[in-house]
Amino acid sequence: MKWHIVVRGELGLPLSYAVLAFLLLLIPTSAFAQRELHWDTIEVSGHLDALGELRVVETQTMVFTGAWNGGERRFRIQPRQKFFFEGLYRGVSGGWQRLTEDSRLNDVDDYAWADSRTLRWRSRLPSDPPFNNTVLRYELRYALSGILLKESSEYRLNHDFAFPDRSGTIHRFVLRLTHDPVWQPMSEIRKVYTAGPLAPGQSFVLNLPLRYTGSQVPAILDLSRPREIVIAVWVLVGVTALAVVWFFVREQSFGRFAPLATAQVNEAWLREHILKHPAEVIGAAWDGSIGTPEVVALIARMVGEGKLESQVEGEGRHSSMTLRLKVDRSTLEGQERTLVTWLFFDGRTDTSTALVKEHYRDQGFNPVNEIRPELEASVQQLLPEGNTPRTFRLESVVLFILGIGALLFAWLIGVFTPTASVLLGLAGALVLAGIGWMAGAVFRAQVNWGRRAALVCLAPAMILAAAAAVFLWFYAGTGAVDLPAEALIGIVAVTLALTNASINGLRSRQSRGAIALRKTLATGREFFVSELRKDRPALRDEWFPWALAFGLGSAVDDWSVRQSRKNTEVNRRTSTEPSIPATPSESSASSEMWTGFGGGRSGGAGASASWAAAAGGMAAGVSAPKPSSSSEGSDSGSSGSSSSSGSSSGGGGGGGW
Repeated sequence: MKWHIVVRGELGLPLSYAVLAFLLLLIPTSAFAQRELHWDTIEVSGHLDALGELRVVETQTMVFTGAWNGGERRFRIQPRQKFFFEGLYRGVSGGWQRLTEDSRLNDVDDYAWADSRTLRWRSRLPSDPPFNNTVLRYELRYALSGILLKESSEYRLNHDFAFPDRSGTIHRFVLRLTHDPVWQPMSEIRKVYTAGPLAPGQSFVLNLPLRYTGSQVPAILDLSRPREIVIAVWVLVGVTALAVVWFFVREQSFGRFAPLATAQVNEAWLREHILKHPAEVIGAAWDGSIGTPEVVALIARMVGEGKLESQVEGEGRHSSMTLRLKVDRSTLEGQERTLVTWLFFDGRTDTSTALVKEHYRDQGFNPVNEIRPELEASVQQLLPEGNTPRTFRLESVVLFILGIGALLFAWLIGVFTPTASVLLGLAGALVLAGIGWMAGAVFRAQVNWGRRAALVCLAPAMILAAAAAVFLWFYAGTGAVDLPAEALIGIVAVTLALTNASINGLRSRQSRGAIALRKTLATGREFFVSELRKDRPALRDEWFPWALAFGLGSAVDDWSVRQSRKNTEVNRRTSTEPSIPATPSESSASSEMWTGFGGGRSGGAGASASWAAAAGGMAAGVSAPKPSSSSEGSDSGSSGSSSSSGSSSGGGGGGGW
């Protein structure tokens, strides 16, 4: 940065003016040299030859101000069009001087291609003074083929002879268009077209209908969808549709969509199919997963069997639990023995939520992980033996590797550039596939879900395939995006891989017998759900652990709240009326049926909710301490630009760099 100090004026100049002048002169020169670029004139001479090729001479009179390196011209070439660059010249006294192609752009009058469609040339060295309203003339010579549109027996030239994507104004635009005699214009054609000034974003499009009288076949822009695009779309849609249909056929054959016959469920049925098995085993088997509900159900069952004694302090989420071991731990086996060993540490016979958290605060403790091996073994003993059905994971991996490899190969050989939109589309596809996989995991767990739920869970896979098909059909197929064969194969392969992975996430992993058993357990669960909607459910307090194992703790809480409100209302209305004592038979029946029992505590609404919340706190364990770490980062920003253009050929952008 250069500083200029200039002393001028007379001795009589007031001091304030002198100081002001001095400070103004200290402002850096670069502040007065902001970059600005416009075109005094752009003159275009075009000739349409007998074969439909447009040969163009584009003369730009550019006016630079500021520290520009040189000029830039971006050509918009649609797929299936051909571009031939013939040379770049700078105007000198007495003619034109040809510029030299050099990718380094180290010298004035060097030019290079920044990418396949962007031409740059150097007009000033970094060490040279900035331009100051400097006029430079450049001439670009090139040819375009495949720009004519075929309309029945006629043709149409719809071409943008300017470039709207620019930051400066074109003060005067001139077009001279000539044509071979084989082309007969269907409307008036001028010798000279003029326009201006053209603001940034404005272009000059010439739409001219033509009749061809020659004997040869002219080059035209074929807007029909290429055969490879049609095949790719059919493969995407067809394979995805077949995969979806096969999914439903396969799941139907495994009994996945068999209805739940809850009408046959009664107490005898429950004791035969549900209650004779430990609650935590039933909970792990019905949805194929092991979590906190299984631990809570295990504690509730052991309390109900008298192996443990529980006491709850507090209410709701703030409740805590104290447990006492009522049997010799050596008599326990499996998950019971494991849970007692961890909860009743150091050989103690009593424990509490606070004691467990304090004891394991330094190392962490997760009851789910501790009982998982024994519980999984118990579930396997419960499930009938059978051949595990085959999934299609290998196919997805092979297709994904093939697709990514094809895209990388196309990029390495220079026929495909992964733009931001392509990368964003790939990221979106991965997100959709992830959502589909998670939906599949939920669907496999919810064996009570039917075809409608399956169709909803298949939506991410179908949306993914549909989005890729739309992109290929309406963008690549119409020429808006140029996709080489390698990139096309890559997109189809990656899409099919992610689609198959998403669909595969819903496919059953168990034998027909195992699925049939899980459907039976789901039938029992539906019975619990339907009964808990009633004021007087046909349930017993002793079945509370199985309700928890089925994940119905919240349903039990809702029943308790409803019952509490109803009892309050009844008491309010009957407080002034004489009470009618219950008969012995009624008292006996009510004590045997459901009263909102909560792990050894009864007494109406709220007891089960508090007990389940306290047991849930005990089952949640203790999180392992996280190692301390620090990270430093900095905010970063990105900027970009976009341009739009019409349906005409030609156009593009230009300016400086």
